Amino acid sequence: MPPHGPPGDESRAAARWGAVFGALVVLLIFVLVQNPPDRFLGGPSEDAPSDVAPEVSASPEAFGESRAVRLQLALPNEEFLFPLQVAGDPAALAYRWVRADDSAAVAPPAPLASARVRAPSVPGFFRLEIAEADAGRTILDSLLVGVMVPYGAKIGSSLNGYRIGNYRWERNAVDAPPPPRGFVEVTESSRTLAVSQHLQLEDFLTHDDQARWPRYVALDPRILDKVELVIALVALWRGKQDRDVQVDVHSGFRTPLHNRRVPRAALDSRHQFGDAADVAVDADGDGRITYRDAVTVGLAAEQIERDHPDLVGGIGVYGNFGGAPYVHLDVRGTRARWKR
Repeated sequence: MPPHGPPGDESRAAARWGAVFGALVVLLIFVLVQNPPDRFLGGPSEDAPSDVAPEVSASPEAFGESRAVRLQLALPNEEFLFPLQVAGDPAALAYRWVRADDSAAVAPPAPLASARVRAPSVPGFFRLEIAEADAGRTILDSLLVGVMVPYGAKIGSSLNGYRIGNYRWERNAVDAPPPPRGFVEVTESSRTLAVSQHLQLEDFLTHDDQARWPRYVALDPRILDKVELVIALVALWRGKQDRDVQVDVHSGFRTPLHNRRVPRAALDSRHQFGDAADVAVDADGDGRITYRDAVTVGLAAEQIERDHPDLVGGIGVYGNFGGAPYVHLDVRGTRARWKR
């Protein structure tokens, strides 16, 4: 007798293995039909939605010359430029606005045909969300968009119960500068929103006796740019990074009502128009703010204006006038200099 069993056992075993192999082939075909190779191997299917967010970001120029501004402003429904860097075809993308505090959408998506977008129809602070059809979404949280309350919404001297006062322009004063286009509405929760690398919304609130919310602020992003450029230059002179330079805004926006109560304030102080800031900077890093610090900041502002003519304006160096030394900066468009 052969050592491995009677004749026919080997053929029966081969048949059994053939049946098993055939079943495995059938099973593999079934799996491949249900799971096409690209999905089976972990790649995205051409017919299936993708969770990959579109490759889009705000362009460097969106952050000003300093690359440190975090705010753009617009009026309700205004079309404005939002510089973008897009990988791929912008025509395949759509945008919509989401609230800055909770990312809730406030408008339906609109085609992203170019870098020009239309602002939300309601005042507030928003982020731009970019989406691709059947793909993921990207919220551009590096840039804040503030939709202003139009100047025309002010009734008499107040806006929504907040006392602002009247601009000389409203009284048809000769050569009076026009008022701001609008005011950003600041709530108690939005006051800490960053408008630049070193500055927050609350840095520009009027220091008056009104404790109600919301409050309203006129703010020109160009003054943010100028302050940030000055900080960066002071840091360069110190051999430090700009995040190591401490800045305190003594005065940002002033309502015309409050400006009349500020000693020696100019009748048409640029603070009323949102394009000025009084800043105290520890320029030498010794932990104190002295007149020498103020002079250093003033010299830095002079150089910034030479390098960036579009930011030309006022530079006022104040000694121990009503407190610690500080420097007034504004972007009025014409050169003005003084010391006190």
